[in-house]
Amino acid sequence: MVGIKKVLLLCAICYILCAALTGCGPTYPKKNVKEAVAGICTQEYGVNVKVETYDKTMFIYLPLKGLLDYSFNLTRPASEKINNVIFTAARVALSTDAKFDFYCVIAHDIKMPELQIVIIKNVEDVRRLFASDISRGEYMKRVLIDLRWSPQAKKEQVVKDIFNKMNLDQKWQDQIISDFFRSEPAAISDIGYWNDRFYIKDITLAEFLAEQIANRIKIEFRESKDLKDIFLLKSAKGLYAARKDRRLFRFEIMAERGAIGAGTTIENSDKIFEKALSMAGHVLHGYHFKDYDAVEVFDQREGRSIEVTPEELENFRMKKVKLNEIGK
Repeated sequence: MVGIKKVLLLCAICYILCAALTGCGPTYPKKNVKEAVAGICTQEYGVNVKVETYDKTMFIYLPLKGLLDYSFNLTRPASEKINNVIFTAARVALSTDAKFDFYCVIAHDIKMPELQIVIIKNVEDVRRLFASDISRGEYMKRVLIDLRWSPQAKKEQVVKDIFNKMNLDQKWQDQIISDFFRSEPAAISDIGYWNDRFYIKDITLAEFLAEQIANRIKIEFRESKDLKDIFLLKSAKGLYAARKDRRLFRFEIMAERGAIGAGTTIENSDKIFEKALSMAGHVLHGYHFKDYDAVEVFDQREGRSIEVTPEELENFRMKKVKLNEIGK
């Protein structure tokens, strides 16, 4: 059986093979991108997919039989099919004049369509991997992989449960859901495919980085020796909000005390702030991303927060200042 992250390892060698394609003219013209992806998947790998584009993001839907095994890992046949579709997406994205920034593969088991896996990759990250500008390990951490219940499916089920209690006719249920409860997603976490329809949005680099930083924070709390025994991480959420006069990254972290415990309330929060800010600084620096005015980290359990400027975050990343010397 193959784990979800194994998908990325399996396709690393394949990506190198398509690097040569980037030096040519557009092998797949913008007007033929969707047909090209679907055709390659069918003709070369024997899988049928649906393809949609939204501005600078390409989406591929892949229905499968036997997506997960009993331990919630990808089955080998499913991982191979997903791997082939990911390779196809990279192959086309790197050889088209459509100028995609991201591509996203959405897969689910046709017997249990409510459960989906969503994989999002940044095209520039793939190019940087080819150029050895980032390591394979760093590249792996830059990919968003989310196994979750379909947001749209959950929304519709809640509404249908209410309608059933009201004994509303099925015809009216479908009409009301179609008119008022089916819309484009507002966030990456709402992306999916449900009932023969894509629920997609253009993915921006800022929100992609917010999700990536939150994912890396989760990994740190799960794997870091100085955190996993001290804290039990409940959740880590990241968002990017851009208003007229302010662009803010905000990370909300809920971490309970673990078996050992970290100390006082202030000491607990400080450890959380240090790890979260270190990860935010690492990622934003790695992408050379500067379109923000502040980074805020909120410790939900203790009700404490810290907000730092880009300059403070960079100085903290470089270890020029300590936590108690920055923020408000």
